[in-house]
Amino acid sequence: MNKRWNHFVKGSVLQNTWKKKKAASVLMVFLIACGFICYAAGVQQKQELLMYQSRVTLFQRDRQFYTYEDAKQMRQRNEEAEEPLSYAIWGTEGMHVLENPVLRRSSMVEIYAVEGNSQLLFPSAVMLNPALTGGCLLGEKAAQELFGVSDAAGLTFTMDGHSYQVLGMLEQKTQGAVFLAEDLHTTRLERMTVETSDDMTLSVLEQMVEWKTGFAGTAFDVRFMNSITSLFSVIFCILLWIWLIRLLLGEWKGYRVQYTAQAQYYKDGYRIAPAYIKGTIVRITCITSGVLLMVIFLHSYVKIPEDMIPTKWSDFAFWSGWFADKSERMSDWIRCVKYAPELRYLEQTGKIMVYFLSAGLCYFGIRLCVFVMKRNNKNNEI
Repeated sequence: MNKRWNHFVKGSVLQNTWKKKKAASVLMVFLIACGFICYAAGVQQKQELLMYQSRVTLFQRDRQFYTYEDAKQMRQRNEEAEEPLSYAIWGTEGMHVLENPVLRRSSMVEIYAVEGNSQLLFPSAVMLNPALTGGCLLGEKAAQELFGVSDAAGLTFTMDGHSYQVLGMLEQKTQGAVFLAEDLHTTRLERMTVETSDDMTLSVLEQMVEWKTGFAGTAFDVRFMNSITSLFSVIFCILLWIWLIRLLLGEWKGYRVQYTAQAQYYKDGYRIAPAYIKGTIVRITCITSGVLLMVIFLHSYVKIPEDMIPTKWSDFAFWSGWFADKSERMSDWIRCVKYAPELRYLEQTGKIMVYFLSAGLCYFGIRLCVFVMKRNNKNNEI
């Protein structure tokens, strides 16, 4: 018994294993580092996605597309409202050839037609103004091919026999060109993106949009994707939290075992070793603090959207309708046209999930290392 006690006082099982199983210990440290790196990368990617959290995309359902005349009527109705919506109706015009007759250069790019606030869809320092006709926003890649420069603001080019001036550059370097729907005389405005407050539900938003602009369609909420990525992000934290609780229970159990084993010392008037008491207090205090901080973090970080909270949790009709509705929106979102602006949400969300899954895999690798090390220790004791 005294031998076991001295062994416990000299160092924990993990410390002794560090000396005996250096390879496993180094691997565990490496997995811990990789896990935190992946988790930090996922958090960074999610911060970039948060800039879209107050935007909702409406897919046209009744007809295949809106014309520019429809868009003008929507704009007039929106301007007459007491609180106008910030929105943009957009569509794709396919691949077009942009030409620079002076330098005899050309570029094949994807063309977008927009009516409304272009910055909702295509981040840029300049917003397309309906009062300035014949202007566009250009991507850096197209600017390099046409003019040989990365900033082509103020330069002109031709497309389909018409001359256009570059008003500003797109932040997404690989994007093509964005034009006002009026300049292109387009008849294919297929989707509408609306900027809303964070506390607005989809049902209220759809009613407001239909009342103010006359637009009726199926809404896809970007905040729903944020909820999914938030779930992935907290999984790693929850696993660490559970592990901390298990460590805390293990410390307390070890203390009770040693307390029982040293009962004879209490009978003889001795107390348990002071070094062990101090070490136990420090470890239990640190682990308890970590558990409490994790609870506070999860409580402040995890927020459930209002339209995802039922009036009664046993309302199976609500959950059935909710899953059907979200599945339809996910399907509409994934099946959007190639190079559509929503695809950057999909790419961003995909990166976040990959990073968080990698962090989770590193965690399970750590747990596997700990399990193997503990099993080896038991075999050595036997």
